Amino acid sequence: MTDSLFKKSNLTIALALGALFLILYIVVLGARPLFMPDEYRYGEIAREMLATGNWITPRLNGLLYFEKPPFGHWLNALSLFFLGENEFAVRLSSALAAGASAFTAFVVTCHFFKNRTAAYLAAFVYLTTFEVQAIGTFSTLDSMFSAILNAGIALFAVAVTAPPKRQRLYLLAAGSLLGIAFMTKGLLAYVLPGIILLPWLLYRRDYEFLLKRVWIAVAAAVIIALPWAVAIHLQQPDFWRYFIVVEHIQRFAAENAQHKAPPYYFLMYLPFVILPWFFLVPAAVRGLKQLQSTGSERAGLVFVILWAVVPFLFFSVASGKLITYILPCMVPFAVLMGVGLDKARNELKLLRIGMELTALLLLIALGAILFAQHNQELYKADEMGRFWFLVGALGGAVCILVAGIFTKDNGFRVLASGLGAALVFFTLQSTLPDEVMSHKAPERFLKSISASLPDDAVVMVNGSVVRAVSWSLRRSNLYVIQDRGETAYGLNSDDGAGRFLPLPALADKLRESRLEGKEVLIVCKNECDRETLNLLPVNVKKSSYGNFYAYRIYSAPVDG
Repeated sequence: MTDSLFKKSNLTIALALGALFLILYIVVLGARPLFMPDEYRYGEIAREMLATGNWITPRLNGLLYFEKPPFGHWLNALSLFFLGENEFAVRLSSALAAGASAFTAFVVTCHFFKNRTAAYLAAFVYLTTFEVQAIGTFSTLDSMFSAILNAGIALFAVAVTAPPKRQRLYLLAAGSLLGIAFMTKGLLAYVLPGIILLPWLLYRRDYEFLLKRVWIAVAAAVIIALPWAVAIHLQQPDFWRYFIVVEHIQRFAAENAQHKAPPYYFLMYLPFVILPWFFLVPAAVRGLKQLQSTGSERAGLVFVILWAVVPFLFFSVASGKLITYILPCMVPFAVLMGVGLDKARNELKLLRIGMELTALLLLIALGAILFAQHNQELYKADEMGRFWFLVGALGGAVCILVAGIFTKDNGFRVLASGLGAALVFFTLQSTLPDEVMSHKAPERFLKSISASLPDDAVVMVNGSVVRAVSWSLRRSNLYVIQDRGETAYGLNSDDGAGRFLPLPALADKLRESRLEGKEVLIVCKNECDRETLNLLPVNVKKSSYGNFYAYRIYSAPVDG
């Protein structure tokens, strides 16, 4: 047996990982339009920050939006400022955060397990894990939060084992990162490190560090977040009440929590989110059992297991759940897989069984796509190029896995699952059918139906499509009809008075616009309700795309 891939120079492996990151995370950022709801939301909040110059208070459609603190919006706004208002810029921060997290996995593995090969494997596993790649090429705050949070946790753990002279510096850096993580997503940045690191320090019996040193990181975390915390209170005194009560306490414990799901929710989806590595977990566990039972390796192993398991259990207990919540668990998962698979390179039976099951899953996916195309015409005639490109990628991934099963090179065998997955992930970005686009990506449609729309036109939307219309039309003065959606807080505040139009107010606004000679554009996700449609005049032009409907009322009657 040979391990040729692991005998390459450090520079060669680092460059290969860098190239993989560029291909999987950077090249693909502009391959598809923005998707509802998250990408339009975070793009638009950042755009409005740039437009208004107010970097303290997040706004969506000009309305107060207190769901998250501003740091992720700041990163997105900087990206828009330098790269323009486009898909690439909106997603870039998420992608760079994924690369930073892969580096964290590398550093942690090197530090605790003194094994550079396992460290490269950990970074490779991270970059080729399904959830990581999906979120890292999608505009959401989770990738940024996870990167900053995990870097802070890792630096804290490094500080615990560092010489006394370096501990203060590491703790200051760790606390600063956790303060920034707090400014990205809130109190989780303080809660998660506490419930991970406290049990580990108790396991190590490091009571002196716990009593005398931890406060350096705590102070840094508070000081970093304090200026903005004070500034937002001065601008918006109700922010902290809403943010803590609604976005934290209610989401965690309330019976009517947003995104409520059962405790087994994450466990149910775990095999899918960690593909293609799920079927290789038994081999990695076998490898981890070969670690030394004492010394730094054991202490490191306990830390990484706590790092992976505790947040998973914490989010499982919470009432509200989204699959993105467990992204912080993926760095320690990658570390465990990297260390375990490096030790298990000679476990041929377990590795082959895992790869065979992964290849079988890919064949099932391939069969399902062919069946769907044959019976439901998933891809239309003018989309068949994309269809065959996707089929070819799935077939190519199966071939890579088969080669890994029969190779005599242990290094390639370990990497084959990730390489096959990388091919599929890269291809998926540009091969989604138009049927998906027509339900998730309305920007092109919105721009086409608003062509030549006057600046003084009145635009009305239902709550589900506020984000997409604000971004696509570059407007932050939309009226909201039918349902308030996620802008309910802003609409209910004094700041948003008059921006929500119940039926009587809608009728008045339509009458006023007609008398003033202003055009009106109404956009709804799903067709507007019957009561709204009954108020529209005869000179309305209706357009639709998928489940998006637009009604344009011209200032003078038009044909059709």
